[in-house]
Amino acid sequence: MALKAYAARLRVHELACELAADAVRLTRTFKGPARFERADQLVRAALSISSNIAEACGRGTVTEFRQFITYARGSAREMATQLHVAAILDPAQQRAIHALETRVILIAKMLTGLHASPPPDR
Repeated sequence: MALKAYAARLRVHELACELAADAVRLTRTFKGPARFERADQLVRAALSISSNIAEACGRGTVTEFRQFITYARGSAREMATQLHVAAILDPAQQRAIHALETRVILIAKMLTGLHASPPPDR
């Protein structure tokens, strides 16, 4: 299967898109110092996950695919860090934040598996 068509079939890509949308919704509730900067950083990390998965699938070789999956996994770890800080700063949102943390960890694990077993070269 061509890598480009692969993104549409990847469950991890769909999960990452949903996670990004939920991150945007969460950031609307942020309060306190640097809330806009924290919200921007969280949303950028979340969007980077799904964007890098899509870009991986647009590449022509397994090596390039793995490179962008690695970037997506790094963005997932960045998002997990931003969520951890958000939970510390806003204890009232800890339940919602924890739900996102759980999903981003799942996505990171899925990306690790995808990195280990990529689609074949075109």
